[in-house]
Amino acid sequence: MTTALGDDGYCPIRATLQLFGRKWVPLIVYELRGGKRRFNELAVVIGGCNSRTLRDRLETLEELGIVSRTIVNTMPPWVEYALTGRGQDLASALGPLEVWGQKYLAEAGVSPLQPAAH
Repeated sequence: MTTALGDDGYCPIRATLQLFGRKWVPLIVYELRGGKRRFNELAVVIGGCNSRTLRDRLETLEELGIVSRTIVNTMPPWVEYALTGRGQDLASALGPLEVWGQKYLAEAGVSPLQPAAH
């Protein structure tokens, strides 16, 4: 079997899966596909992620150039998050996963709120 390892040992598939394997990252990217969201809006739609973890994940995604953070100077000020062009490219990779899930997991009765039985 061939691998996607380059001469330097780097594998883009493994690197991407490592990022997406971090809890909450796929949901953050998925929820930002529709446009800007405030921190608290994002926390509500993701559900179950504590504020510190959400902040840390957003900070990591910002450092990687996947998410942009904008401080809106109103009274009171707030912060908005949005996908960058790089983030939009990553979000587009979720489309085929969504189609696959609708086709195979929905018919199997797998709920998105509970893990599949093994």
